[in-house]
Amino acid sequence: SRDAREHPMHAEHFFVSVGELRRIVDSLERGKPLLVVGTTSTRTLESLYWLGAKLLRGLLPPNSNGIRRLELGQFDWIPLSVADPSISPASALGALIDGLRDDEIIGGRTSLMITPNSYKFKVIDHLITNFHAPDSTLMLLVSAFLGKQSNVARIYETAQKRGYRFLSYGDACLFSRPGIKLPSDRQ
Repeated sequence: SRDAREHPMHAEHFFVSVGELRRIVDSLERGKPLLVVGTTSTRTLESLYWLGAKLLRGLLPPNSNGIRRLELGQFDWIPLSVADPSISPASALGALIDGLRDDEIIGGRTSLMITPNSYKFKVIDHLITNFHAPDSTLMLLVSAFLGKQSNVARIYETAQKRGYRFLSYGDACLFSRPGIKLPSDRQ
C-alpha cells in the first residue's frame, strides 16, 4: 500500500515470562535504558505497554478462568495515547504482572503498526536489528524509532556502500532513539 494506514498488519503471538517483565519494570523504575534485540521484541514490549495502559483504564476484558486475553489491534494505541499520555512504562507493564508469580507466562497477540511521524516509543531506548527491506513494515518501525526517515535512507545507503548484508541473515546494527545515549557514551 502507498499509505501504511491501508496496510493490514499481520498479528504476531507473544509470550513473556513474568519474571523477565518484573526485571524490565525494575530497570525502568531505576532509570536504566532498555536495549532490545529485534523488531518482534520491540513490538512485543511496546504492545505490552499499550495493553497495560488499557488495563489501567479498565478497557481490557476481565479474566476468564484465570486467563486474561491480551490482544492489541493495529491502531488501538491511538485513542489511548490521546486519552492519557502520562502512563509510565513501569506502571503499564507493572499492571500486567501485578499479582502474578515470576514463573508464570503472559501471552497474547499484537497487530501494532509502528509508523514514522505518528508513533512515539514508550519503552525501548536502543534497538539491535538487522537491515530490513526498504518497503517493509519493519523499515517503518526502524524509521519511526530513529525519528526522521532521511536518517534511515542515509544509514542504509552507507551500509550498502560498505557491503553490509541485508534481511534476516544479514548484518546487525545498533540504533538509539534520538536524544538517548548508550551507557558508555554518558559521562
